[in-house]
Amino acid sequence: MLYIDSADRDQVERLLATGLFAGVTTNPTILRRAGLTVDDAPDVHRWARAAGAGTVFLQAVGPDEAALEAHGRELVGLGPDVVVKLPATRDGLAVSRRLTREGVPVLVTAVYHASQALLADAAGAGWIAPYVGRMSDLGLDGVEQTVDLHATLRASGQGCRVLAASLRDTTQVAALAARGIEDFTLSTALCAALLENPDTVAAAAQFETDARAAG
Repeated sequence: MLYIDSADRDQVERLLATGLFAGVTTNPTILRRAGLTVDDAPDVHRWARAAGAGTVFLQAVGPDEAALEAHGRELVGLGPDVVVKLPATRDGLAVSRRLTREGVPVLVTAVYHASQALLADAAGAGWIAPYVGRMSDLGLDGVEQTVDLHATLRASGQGCRVLAASLRDTTQVAALAARGIEDFTLSTALCAALLENPDTVAAAAQFETDARAAG
């Protein structure tokens, strides 16, 4: 499934209107880039759902376990379509385990190494989001780490899925898809790159030109 990694309402609504994207993913950084704060999460959820998002991933924040858990419970209260995002930290994973035991859908995020798949499994998470591009920035092979993470989760058989994030270009998307990754969250720029391959656009324009000439 493809998700839109943005809180830019105009761009997200246009992309959701294509019917090609299953939902929206956000975090505090994405909200800030859109001129929003975590307090705007309920509004983002409202308009994203109205625009056709089937799932909205919202990230809980807090300086300690108690605050993180309280915010996570507040977010999931917005609707059954909300998945609570929690970081792959000690506090985030502990809160993830408590919430998933109650049936709350959770995504473990900010993952930088394939070994963290073990933690996501132990936390009962439904998804884990490796930061593919950022791993590569740190000198790791982000694609291979993500593939290894995927293989570990498949072997465990508990159903946790990889939601590849922080992707840099369409080449990374294609490489991961070819290796079995099924879920991606993409920036609006990367969504546009997938939708508007320049060679395809040129070919389509030529088709129209030829159709008019023949008519």
